[in-house]
Amino acid sequence: MSSPLERREKRLLLALRSPGVLLVVALYLIPMSLVVAYSFLSPAPAGGVRWQWTLDSYRELLRADERASLYNGYVTLLWRSVWWSACATVVTLVLSLPLAVFIAGRRTTFAKNALLVAVVVPFWTSMLVRIYAVRFLLANNGPINGWLDLFGLERRVFLNSPGIVFVGLVYTALPFMVLPLYAAVERVDRNVLSAARDLGANAVQVFFTAFIPLVRVGLVAGCMLVFVLSVSQYLVPTLLGGGKANMIANVIENQFGEAQNWPMGSAIAVTLVALSLMGTLWSVRINSEARS
Repeated sequence: MSSPLERREKRLLLALRSPGVLLVVALYLIPMSLVVAYSFLSPAPAGGVRWQWTLDSYRELLRADERASLYNGYVTLLWRSVWWSACATVVTLVLSLPLAVFIAGRRTTFAKNALLVAVVVPFWTSMLVRIYAVRFLLANNGPINGWLDLFGLERRVFLNSPGIVFVGLVYTALPFMVLPLYAAVERVDRNVLSAARDLGANAVQVFFTAFIPLVRVGLVAGCMLVFVLSVSQYLVPTLLGGGKANMIANVIENQFGEAQNWPMGSAIAVTLVALSLMGTLWSVRINSEARS
């Protein structure tokens, strides 16, 4: 009989021999370790880092006043990104759940597949192309303002505002919510819902006490995907916000680019990854409890 230590060593050796583990280590863990190390170093005068260990980047990150950055404080902007992403997740969920139920309720496999293809089509096109398409539609001389003119209505300025950035977050994240919800709804045992109705539950009670617990795994997975995607968005606030509705990813790009402060950009990135990781672990725990 091998000892627990020997069994753990064998499992570790087997994991290290796996191509998937090696790929994760090479493409994710090593680059992330470099970013973490950079966050504790000093900035070089013309970009890069000096190997002098310091906590200055994290001290500056925690200052939420106007002196901390050009964007009214890193903490303030991080909170804005989290808040917008949470609101976008809720709106996306409200829009996606009825659609997932509608698709799962189709009687024929052809109808379900056709609707799923319509949802998946955005995945086949670059996000950059899709956001430029939205920008074209909402431009001052774009089709939507042209239609407003056609109906005798006043032209509107849609771009470069927080509202259109929020719409862009919902638009880009919608498929990531629909697919997990559809997979969960498709597995729901309709007999459980019928039993709840037979026991005297009304439609609202059936929805919250029977249906939602059955689809909780897909709901949590979809919310986590949408939140992580939204909180790290760079293209949407850049192309639709025009620099007037920045999110935290814009500041990270600024620190590595124009500001040439790599340690500060790394510190912000590490904080963002830590928040996303905590949310992911929370969702895994919720899903584990739902399956048990």
